[in-house]
Amino acid sequence: MKWIRIGAALAGILLLGVLIRKLGSREVIDQLRSVEVALAIVIVCGALRLAVQTRAWQLALRADEIEVPQGRLVGIRLAAQAGGYLAALGAVVTEPAKLALMRGSAAITASAPATLAETGSYWFTSVVLGLAGTCAAAILIPGSRIVWLSAAVFAVAFVFLLARGALLSPIVRLAGARAPKWLRSAETTELLIRSFRQRRRNAATKVMALETVAQLLTLAEVAAVLCVAGMRTSALHILAIESAGRLVKILAAWVPARLGADEAGAAAAFAILGLPPAAGLTLALARRLRDLLFCIAGAAWAGFSVRRPSTVDAPRELSCAVLRGALTCKQ
Repeated sequence: MKWIRIGAALAGILLLGVLIRKLGSREVIDQLRSVEVALAIVIVCGALRLAVQTRAWQLALRADEIEVPQGRLVGIRLAAQAGGYLAALGAVVTEPAKLALMRGSAAITASAPATLAETGSYWFTSVVLGLAGTCAAAILIPGSRIVWLSAAVFAVAFVFLLARGALLSPIVRLAGARAPKWLRSAETTELLIRSFRQRRRNAATKVMALETVAQLLTLAEVAAVLCVAGMRTSALHILAIESAGRLVKILAAWVPARLGADEAGAAAAFAILGLPPAAGLTLALARRLRDLLFCIAGAAWAGFSVRRPSTVDAPRELSCAVLRGALTCKQ
């Protein structure tokens, strides 16, 4: 499995090189001259989105009578994302790490429903945005097969997240003792999320509203970068571009850090929509640099927490759990 991840990462780097060659080095260099401005925009938008999502998480925890300072939650979120960024299927690392780092502030079991409910709200709003972008793409490029693929992916995810009853429980009962461990774990996660929505409806509504604001910030990020690049586009183009990015994240989740996939997907989306592909590459690279800076901040926070006199809040094994997507931690 390790060699598969390494091979996927190398393939992504090769794909990025081929992409730059196809676009032409002169055109890429011309577009990359604006990467500093684009980077500043995505950092500001990313920081605002981080604050909004962390506030949503804090409200969810508070609804379950768990009080954690927002500054600590920011550190936990960044540290967990640092662990998941370079890992294949990063969410598999990120969510358990967030719960693990809650130790010392609240019991993991107690904080799990609120934490997973906030994450579920983000997924739901992300899928809604993906569907909206797919509709926009269908208007701009009718009859495209990639639009139908995008619609199918987001529609399945939407039905799964919107359903009132637990979807995995009947499957687990049908499988009985043959149900794999990962399926039972997924069932538990789904039940935790749905239990919070039923018990804390008011808080769940506020969390959903904040997550919606966070999604709008991603659209503002794309719009601002396109404006700086001097491209006149419509709201439909912005929705379609962001939806394409979400689709790439889903399909390339198994590639560590989605190396090459994000850049190739952005360039392809811009080309399909009749926009300069190099501009899509600039947006993707700016976002990657932003994510790396946030990962460095998260890793620094985790390292600082380990060195604090009080080791109850962040023991060494939790730091290793956070960073295992990027580093090999040996006890």
